Amino acid sequence: MQLTQRNIDILKIIVDEYLATGQVLWSKLLLKKYDLWVSPATVRNDMATLEKLELLYQPYNSAGRLPTSKWLRVFVNFLMESTPEHFLQEKNVTNQNDFIKLWDYIHNISKELSKNTNEIAFFNIPNRHISEFSWVSSFLEKNHKIIWDDIFNIIKMLEDKFNFLSFIEKFPLNNWVNVFIWDENFLPFLKDYTIIIKKIIVDWEIWYIWIIWWLKMNYSFNISAVRWIL
Repeated sequence: MQLTQRNIDILKIIVDEYLATGQVLWSKLLLKKYDLWVSPATVRNDMATLEKLELLYQPYNSAGRLPTSKWLRVFVNFLMESTPEHFLQEKNVTNQNDFIKLWDYIHNISKELSKNTNEIAFFNIPNRHISEFSWVSSFLEKNHKIIWDDIFNIIKMLEDKFNFLSFIEKFPLNNWVNVFIWDENFLPFLKDYTIIIKKIIVDWEIWYIWIIWWLKMNYSFNISAVRWIL
């Protein structure tokens, strides 16, 4: 089944709306907000076509549609090839063996990344048992009514530093930027979140820089932010 340009336009609108608001988009609302010059029945048929292709799904009967993980994966793969360069300024640490300077550097990197993306940011060096993160309190304060028991799972994960660092090392990473969405995440309670992570090698030592947030995030900026901060 081949997509028409209108199919693609409608799919893009639904994804943009979801990433911006997290809301289900009905055909009538879509036509009210966007001038597509077609009838509600035509939009519903286009949505049905996209659903058959597993690019959209209907969370419950008589509901609008949301993007599937299949489509978000296609969307993310496209961004991986086309994201602009959003630089987050940080100077390289001058001496990796100066422990105090290294800790300051790690703290500044994670703080800078979280401040610019508004996501939880991490900097991990498993070989040195270093695990630094920023923005956790803001995340929990903002989302505690939504994530409920996941709060405790996230806190337990962060407190158990040994297993946490082992968890990071088990991710099947390439040497650039990696994006894990929905059930691609290893831990069950992370299935509703997205992880964007980069592995870098400094003096033969592996470092990890990454962010985690809900599935609904600014993928374009966040991918490039993680990619170019170091």
